[in-house]
Amino acid sequence: MPTSSSKPSKRYLIPAAFLALLVAVLVFNYAPQSSSTTVSEENLTATAAWEMVQEGELIIVDIRRPEEWQQTGTPQGAIRLSFETHPGGPEGFLRDLETALESNKTRPFAIICRTGNRTGLLLPFLHANGFTKARAIPEGMAGSSHGRGWLRHGLPLDR
Repeated sequence: MPTSSSKPSKRYLIPAAFLALLVAVLVFNYAPQSSSTTVSEENLTATAAWEMVQEGELIIVDIRRPEEWQQTGTPQGAIRLSFETHPGGPEGFLRDLETALESNKTRPFAIICRTGNRTGLLLPFLHANGFTKARAIPEGMAGSSHGRGWLRHGLPLDR
């Protein structure tokens, strides 16, 4: 008669090891990274962006819709330029952005939206169109997995 053993069966060790390795890879590659200062070369925290604005090193462009600007206000001194509702479409948005940056596509600026989704989608489009110093504020106005957001940090607003 066979006796029961307290050792795990060998047939479960390989799948369990593989699953543990897969989980470790996913956590390492996809866990949100946070920082109180600059997030990456392309991304800024709200507080870092505000500090750069105060030093004259950065302009913020709020790309949300006008009704969103009315609900919360915009970052103090920000250019209000809605990407979604621009009457000239993407081309008109790019023209108006270039004008707002005084025809200098290499002027440093950061885009902000509500939670960072739109900025994440728009940033590669801006880079592809020659705005080489464009950055994003991925925590947005309301906050996201990237941070508390402009409003919860209590940063200055224009109404």
